[in-house]
Amino acid sequence: MNVAALRAASTEERAEWLGAAVEHLLRRSAEACEALSKSTGLSEAMVAWGARTTLETMRPESLRALAEEARAAGGEPISALSIVLAGNLFTAAARAVLVPLLLGIPVTVKASSRETLFPRLLQEALRRVDPELGEAIEIVVFAGGDVERETSLIEGAERTAVYGSDRTIDAMQQRHPNANLIAHGHGVSAAYCGPEALREGQVEETIEQLALDVCAYDQRGCLSPQIIYAAADSEPALFTFVERLASEGLAALEKELPRGPLPVDVGAAQAQWRGLAEVEGSLVVGNTYGIAVRPPQPVRWSPGYRNVTLAPVRDRAEAVRAMEAFGTSLKCVGADPISSASLGVELDRNEALSAYLCPLGTMQTPPLDALADGKPVWQGLLR
Repeated sequence: MNVAALRAASTEERAEWLGAAVEHLLRRSAEACEALSKSTGLSEAMVAWGARTTLETMRPESLRALAEEARAAGGEPISALSIVLAGNLFTAAARAVLVPLLLGIPVTVKASSRETLFPRLLQEALRRVDPELGEAIEIVVFAGGDVERETSLIEGAERTAVYGSDRTIDAMQQRHPNANLIAHGHGVSAAYCGPEALREGQVEETIEQLALDVCAYDQRGCLSPQIIYAAADSEPALFTFVERLASEGLAALEKELPRGPLPVDVGAAQAQWRGLAEVEGSLVVGNTYGIAVRPPQPVRWSPGYRNVTLAPVRDRAEAVRAMEAFGTSLKCVGADPISSASLGVELDRNEALSAYLCPLGTMQTPPLDALADGKPVWQGLLR
């Protein structure tokens, strides 16, 4: 790996290079949409949406701004980074790779054996735009648990960023007790709708935004809402909202952003989750979605794939208390615009939670500098 050119380049030069590569990747992703659909298990429309909305956050101006934020934080970039990608969200590779390269850190990327195409397209774009700078990224693929190759990957870099389940990260730490890991483990997210967001004049926008958050990536990402906390004015108002969220929101997106095929194991988990939902409360189902209306406690995780819990609460304080069950796994909270500021205060007061707060409809499209696991995105990349 030739890293001299990357280290010698200025921040401006790196930002322009990465921005141009993103433009190329946008075009290549569109051309490879069918192949990406097969490798990810998402519909072609969802692949196109995911690539576009993710890469649009990585323009040169956003990259320059992020570099300035990191510079202001102080510290020197580490010498090299290895990255272990998860396979659930194909676009997650973009930020994982581009941020260290922006800071002048060469990367070796272990792509998930479940999805290697998007990382390969990213590498191709980086090398096509600037072959010399593009030598600062290498991609490897091997089976999880291959200790010999895993050891080589970890020892070849100053630090290793690992994206995946807590079990995966714990197993790597046990196999390599002296490894300097930057862990990005299991994550879940939630949404909150205050009473104003459910009233006429605002509820239409709330439905549209919530439906997108649930359907994005078929609810497979750590930023996908598992639970929607709703503070309705009354029980009839709550159930009217649920019916409208189903018919005007989730059902409407079946055509615009179709769900991908349901894996057999997920189908079994979905059947069990829906069966329990019928016993515990109310269940609204459609061709590709399910909404369980049940109390906020105890939390019962859904299998994803557009199956979501809607939990009635009295107010935002009760919602935040319920979120404590997520613990450190809480990654993101989406909120309606009227409730956002006051909900942010409630979250800040709660020392058990450190989640990224964003508007409804944007949970799966965070800005480049959004917090990751409650920390700056460059956390662990600077000494």
